[in-house]
Amino acid sequence: MSESEPMPHAETLAWLREIVGDLPVEPMGVGAANRLYTVGDLVLRVFHDTERLARDPWYRPEREARTLRLLAETPVPAPELVAARLVGAEPALLTTRVPGTPEPPADPAVLLSRAAEVLAAIHAVDASGADPVEYATYYDPAVDGARTVPAWTTRPHVWQRMFAALAEEPPRPAAPGFIHRDFHGGQLLWLGEEIGGVVDWTTGCVGPRGVDLARMRLNLALTHGVAVAEEFLPAYAKASGRAVEHHPYWDLLDAGDALLDWPEPRAGAELVEWQRFEAWVGRAVRALAQR
Repeated sequence: MSESEPMPHAETLAWLREIVGDLPVEPMGVGAANRLYTVGDLVLRVFHDTERLARDPWYRPEREARTLRLLAETPVPAPELVAARLVGAEPALLTTRVPGTPEPPADPAVLLSRAAEVLAAIHAVDASGADPVEYATYYDPAVDGARTVPAWTTRPHVWQRMFAALAEEPPRPAAPGFIHRDFHGGQLLWLGEEIGGVVDWTTGCVGPRGVDLARMRLNLALTHGVAVAEEFLPAYAKASGRAVEHHPYWDLLDAGDALLDWPEPRAGAELVEWQRFEAWVGRAVRALAQR
């Protein structure tokens, strides 16, 4: 076992044994927010980042536990919550393991269609009686300070225009509803051309559905190009059975959140991804100006 994959804290292991007995605990790796372990047919997610637990309102195991309980009676292919340890040195969630691998189908049309179908199912969830968390941006001016143009950009005017747009009153969403809040291809597990599961529900909340559309579109633009990203809206409209009027404000708002943690690109793939990101923001700025 590598140093990057330590075993869970002794208190966590003791809690786990009370639930599942002496099943082996095997590291799956370190995700963006959690250490992951297989426990028989189950998955243990350990919220190990104590600094982030103290400061990040979206890094809360109790929120994910509440969301997984909400989704248990829905068609959304989310993990089922088995047990939650919300106190102690390492909060942790024990869930079922949804089937699939992160490898998407080679055909972008299949990716768009299946992702749109599962997002439509997510947006159909009734969270009215679940005391849901309300949406808020990741960007918090009290914590992050004023928005600043990236020092490495060659197109500062794009970011200045975006910041000006975000300073305006946001459009009123037609009908706020339940959203994943961080919906993109990296959250999907695939069984061939079908989605076996959707993971990482810490950010589940009630808010504008346009945020989910924006996050998925941005990630598609980075990984598959603008043409594929633009096809996600008609795929979602078909899957949801309703017309979709997506406001570019949500694309800009999501891009502003993504910019918070964007590292300075050095060369190669990092630079290509940054150029795609900046071009995507420029498209959204122009689309907003045309409204």
